[in-house]
Amino acid sequence: MSMVDLNNTFKYDKIVINLNNHNCLQFNTAETNFYVDLVEPIKNIIYVKILKASVLTANAMKSQPLLYEKNEPIYISLNDYNRSISYIKNNGTFNYVNYFDIIPYSTDPSSEISYCQTMFDWTDPSVYILNPPEQSLKRLSIQFMDKTFKPFNISVLTHFNLSICVYFIKSRV
Repeated sequence: MSMVDLNNTFKYDKIVINLNNHNCLQFNTAETNFYVDLVEPIKNIIYVKILKASVLTANAMKSQPLLYEKNEPIYISLNDYNRSISYIKNNGTFNYVNYFDIIPYSTDPSSEISYCQTMFDWTDPSVYILNPPEQSLKRLSIQFMDKTFKPFNISVLTHFNLSICVYFIKSRV
């Protein structure tokens, strides 16, 4: 089993995976809890990075508006890749939650985040490092959670687009 090599004596390759609510399946059709089974497993994954993520809320359709204020978090969970941590106040106590990334809510119906695609190294804070590398990735599970860290109802958060880059070890240099 390989470990992360900070001296960078590996050759890497990458694959960009573009997901949305139309090309993913749902665990529960009422919630923003999606998955996709990969046609071929990706071997020896070392880094995962979101390139761009966007969501469309029901505010665009004026049906069930999202009761959010500007910059409140829309949490993104990707597999069990816990890249970030936040604290949520609940009945006077603080609970922490692990997740992959956050989309700050904008007052527009569409909210998004994007990261620089031209630069990459393991010190980039938007990169999740798997140590040890994941031997075989067969499924991606994606959840969008509200500010209380519960999955959104699909009638409130209606669409998503997610582009992730998965870096894997090709060989040693």
